[in-house]
This record gives sequence, structure tokens and C-alpha cells, in this order.
Amino acid sequence: MSAKVIIVIVLFAAAIGGAVSLALLEGGTEYRTIPELSSGSYGGERVKVKAQVISVQSQFRPTQFTAVDIPPEGQALPANPAVLQVIYEGDDVPANLKKAAHVTMEGRYDPQRGAFVATLLQTQCPSRYEGKELTTADEANPAP
Repeated sequence: MSAKVIIVIVLFAAAIGGAVSLALLEGGTEYRTIPELSSGSYGGERVKVKAQVISVQSQFRPTQFTAVDIPPEGQALPANPAVLQVIYEGDDVPANLKKAAHVTMEGRYDPQRGAFVATLLQTQCPSRYEGKELTTADEANPAP
């Protein structure tokens, strides 16, 4: 075999190995629910969380908001939903980050701050969740 063919084979193998390594590193992030973050099973690893924003405290850096889990379709919000304080330290805040927005976040839960520190934040297109706004526990269970 000529040296050129060997070099091409080695470069091709390196490119495939790099792509597989990157896929394994990026694809290894698990989804967690909000109650799982405060449980003993969470070890501080980087995770993804899907949630619904119930209030936005600050749109400025760091962005701070409160969120709850999105219940499965057809199910109501539990009487006492687990609430998650979120601190987003990224540069670009999505323009449609507001109450009732559905978000996917990636980061770590910091028990000392009592908040999920997100480094990636993405909002879903409003057409995917419009008309499906969750109510707070107080609105879901009004006092008699």
C-alpha cells in the first residue's frame, strides 16, 4: 500500500473515532424530573430537565425563574407540585421566556444555592403548548 492510502485510512478512522466520542459525550446527558433533583438518587451530574415556567424573576444575566414539571398529557398538575428555582447563566436568553413557556434546560442542581444552574436553555415553540397552560397548585385547588 502506498503512503497516501495509509494516511487517508488513518485520517478517516480518526474522524470516525472523533465523531463517535463526541456523540457519546454529548448524548450521555439524562433527563430528570424536578423531584428527582432533590432526592438522594441525584449525584450532581449534568442533566436535562423539561419544565414549565410559572414566574420570571429576572430577564437579566443571570436570568432567574421558577418552573414546575410538565405532567403527562391528560393529567392535571399535582396538588403540591415540586417547584424548581432556575438560574440561567448563559449569554442568550430566549425571547419567548415568559410565564407558561415550556423549556428544556441542561445543567446541574446546586443544593447549596437551592437552584438548578442551567448552562443551556431552550424554549419550545409556543404553538406546541398554547392552550395547555398549567395552573399553580392554588389555582388548581381553590379554597372553599
